Amino acid sequence: TLDEGFATLSGCDANEVVANHDAYSYMAERYDLEFITVHGLDPEGEPTAADIEEVVDKTDENSIEVFFIEEFTAEDAVASLVDETKNDAMPNGVTVLTLYTMEMAPKTSGDDYLSLMQKNLDNLKSGLGC
Repeated sequence: TLDEGFATLSGCDANEVVANHDAYSYMAERYDLEFITVHGLDPEGEPTAADIEEVVDKTDENSIEVFFIEEFTAEDAVASLVDETKNDAMPNGVTVLTLYTMEMAPKTSGDDYLSLMQKNLDNLKSGLGC
């Protein structure tokens, strides 16, 4: 089952996830993940330079290579953060992957709750080094 699949996240190389905002606290609590976010719960707010710097610092300190965004967040909205993470080890900066919140109908026909949760699991495994 998906729940058993998500339970495997506790055995990954890392447990820190960097995301554009804190929409995933239910995953953090249930699967012992730590979400480092640019925004709090309000994705509409503008992050300060200090917010971005803190996330970039955490990314560097913890060798985090993936930045997660919600399905309706445009990648160009986080382009400056990706640019800030470019270094010798990551010349292209962090990789951007999607976590689906399922607050709205899926963007892709044929997707449903189970398929989106499977995509979340696959992306988290990739981002956490499972």
